[in-house]
Amino acid sequence: MPDAPPLLAGRYRLGEELGRGGMGQVWRAHDETLQREVAVKQIDLPEEIAQGDAAVRRTLREARAAARLSHPNVVQVYDVLSLDDHTWIVMEYVPSRSLRQVTAEDGPLDAYRVARIGLDLLAALQAAHRAGVHHRDVKPANVLLADDGRVLLTDFGIAALDDDSLTSKSDVLLGSPLYMAPERARFGTGGPPADLWGLGATLFAAVEGHSPFQRSSTMATLAALATEEPEQPAHAGPLAPVLEGLLRKDPEQRIEAEEAERLLREAVATLEAEPVARAAAAIPAPRVPVDDDIPPAAPAVPAQKSPKRKLVALAAAVVVVLAGLAVFLVNRPSSRTTTGGSGVASPPAVPPATTVTSAKPSAAASSSPPASPPASASPSRSAANARPPLPAGWIDYSDKTGFRVYVPDGWTTSKEGSMRYWRDGKGHVLGIDQTDQPRSNPVADWRSQRDARLRGGDFPDYREIKLESVDYFVKAADWEFTYRRNGTQHINNRGVVTSAHQAYGFWFQTPESDWSRYRREVLDVVFASFVPVRD
Repeated sequence: MPDAPPLLAGRYRLGEELGRGGMGQVWRAHDETLQREVAVKQIDLPEEIAQGDAAVRRTLREARAAARLSHPNVVQVYDVLSLDDHTWIVMEYVPSRSLRQVTAEDGPLDAYRVARIGLDLLAALQAAHRAGVHHRDVKPANVLLADDGRVLLTDFGIAALDDDSLTSKSDVLLGSPLYMAPERARFGTGGPPADLWGLGATLFAAVEGHSPFQRSSTMATLAALATEEPEQPAHAGPLAPVLEGLLRKDPEQRIEAEEAERLLREAVATLEAEPVARAAAAIPAPRVPVDDDIPPAAPAVPAQKSPKRKLVALAAAVVVVLAGLAVFLVNRPSSRTTTGGSGVASPPAVPPATTVTSAKPSAAASSSPPASPPASASPSRSAANARPPLPAGWIDYSDKTGFRVYVPDGWTTSKEGSMRYWRDGKGHVLGIDQTDQPRSNPVADWRSQRDARLRGGDFPDYREIKLESVDYFVKAADWEFTYRRNGTQHINNRGVVTSAHQAYGFWFQTPESDWSRYRREVLDVVFASFVPVRD
């Protein structure tokens, strides 16, 4: 790219190329109007079907339909442009690796993580189908495992055209035969059942390392799809029933979304009863997966009593999403007792932090004070201590669940599962989760979680900085480390027990080059200002 990348539509300044495929190429870009990072995809249709305006109109219609979707597990479409005989799609920029990249670089995933990924993808498809949008190209390359722990489905309405244009006059096939439903390959018909087939084939590939009909050539794959039954999975374990149900060749016999969800949750519950999965599931976190070991309340059903199931599920969710990255910790109890039940320590100096887009949290005044110490030391809290003054450029966020915390004004906020996130669009992420069923030993929990995540290859070039108890509320522990993905990322996970019935998890991530500044100017202020739910 030239030193000064061109402006698209006078607004989007193109930067580095992120990737390319059969339907076009994608660039990272900067939205000069809204001052945010975006991904811009140029759609290249095969010549055989790109003749005239019909294909362009069809592509625009599909992309605009996709832009109506708003769901935590769907990459948001911001804008659709028709310029210079090309269609351009402007999307949410998600630092991530695709599921295809993860399995190619790290090998097949364990059944537990795949089950959690499956729940997230199913939620995305259900939201799309309710809106009348069909994906038509569900495959590992279109599944993003984000650095912040989310699992997202991308290329809605982009990689696929209307069903009647599946093939062209010269039999150009759009979509990947490896993940294409038999009825779509044979008759060009799609709809929700075809998307569910794609989900089944994608989950099969994630756990087995290849698609259920993978052969030496496209024609051999299509022949197998037409005449053979899917390969039996060897490593799916409790996932086998849902894979069997989703990969039934007759769409009338294929299971529907509700049954798929039930079977996936049963698989999660079964796998969470196993030692490694249980360690990963102990974390409370958003729907998105991360193999962590913290008590949360999430959208999955682990094996235990039902309240603990929720917690384990959350953790599980955190685990999966990152499929290789984030570790939110949420409601994690820490290992060593700290001082105070809901007190505060003297607050650190608080300079204002950077802002990007607007998050609209509500402001409130606080009575019960918590505060936290600078840099690596975490302050214990005592009722005698008060929160620091609200710094310029910050807001006092009051969550409807009852906790309060200072956050930088302008950071975008979102709720994903039980986790509340704030992001500035520059790679800095704060997440807070909570549970009403604390665990007793945060350090031990973190160690289990760390070992499980490293066994799964979630943190390439992992370097541990510390894993130890800290003095904060009743009990707390910090797990701090770096790993390499899209540059070196610096993470601090803090699990905090604030009472016998309440615990929180703080996930904080920045690029390594920004760590010292953001730890001092942002994270320490967050710790110093945090007020938990009162019992």
